[in-house]
Amino acid sequence: MKTFFSAVLIGLSLLLSTACLYKQPIQQGNILKKDDVAEVKIGMTKRQVALILGTPAIADPFHQDRWDYVNTSKIKGKFLPVKKLVIHFKDGQVSRIEDNYFNHEDKAPTKQTTGN
Repeated sequence: MKTFFSAVLIGLSLLLSTACLYKQPIQQGNILKKDDVAEVKIGMTKRQVALILGTPAIADPFHQDRWDYVNTSKIKGKFLPVKKLVIHFKDGQVSRIEDNYFNHEDKAPTKQTTGN
């Protein structure tokens, strides 16, 4: 009987100690696919962009001609680099795209630009 309780106690302590080590991955914001982002082109309307990427998770009332698609991830308690895609509109059409969503290792955003 004593060995049974010892085995249960050891098993329970092992179970509880391993449960404390796991940290749930947390991902927040817009999750975008590379193929979808590649479909967005200069001159598209807001509606066309929304159909491809969806609307941004957070709408900025002060910059209605700018859509920020932001994604943050935390794995094992550590934050990964922030992924960000910014689409600028002029007269309701895409005028500029700032993309570091998929090239976050480079630390330098690429830009597609036409006249502002």
